[in-house]
Amino acid sequence: LVGGLILRGNHCVLIRSLSGEWEGMRLPWAAADKDESGAEAAVRIVSELCEIEHTQVRVLDLAPVTVAVPGMPIFLHALYAVDPPPAGFVGDVEDPEDLYDWYTFPRAMAALAKDAYARAALVTMACALAAAGGLVPKCWGGVFGQEWTTPAFQMLPEPGLNLDSEDENEEGAAKADASGSKDRGHPAKRKKTSQSQNDCS
Repeated sequence: LVGGLILRGNHCVLIRSLSGEWEGMRLPWAAADKDESGAEAAVRIVSELCEIEHTQVRVLDLAPVTVAVPGMPIFLHALYAVDPPPAGFVGDVEDPEDLYDWYTFPRAMAALAKDAYARAALVTMACALAAAGGLVPKCWGGVFGQEWTTPAFQMLPEPGLNLDSEDENEEGAAKADASGSKDRGHPAKRKKTSQSQNDCS
């Protein structure tokens, strides 16, 4: 089984069944086809369940998170909305006549109150997003899970995990590269800086 968590800023998508197939909100997931990769399956599944075009999301370069349901694990991929929020967008507002709604981390955790496995997966995803640095866009309200991860990461043992400072250092390294400096830094960091410059364009 494969799922896709659509992200946009500090919101994620949860889905509902308009036909009564299940009660309440849940993560978008379904069975993957035989010949498709996990990422391809995630994009197809959210496209079908949310009735959106597959071009409206892109796959983030992060490992999938496991929704550890006994006997039927679901591999949840992080996806990101291509388009910005519409004018006047307000999250955490439910429309029972729509297939999906956008939730901040606290509201998503509340909406999934009866699904401990999905809640655990959201916690894991929030940590992964917070620790991913420039691999995750930081726009349109921030990063999903920030309401919890920001204070939680501040409680880590010294020297902590200040990824904002790391990003600033990488931007400086990128400027040094452009000026012809021989100290080009770690190739992975150069790649991450390049990716972060293209976020939310």
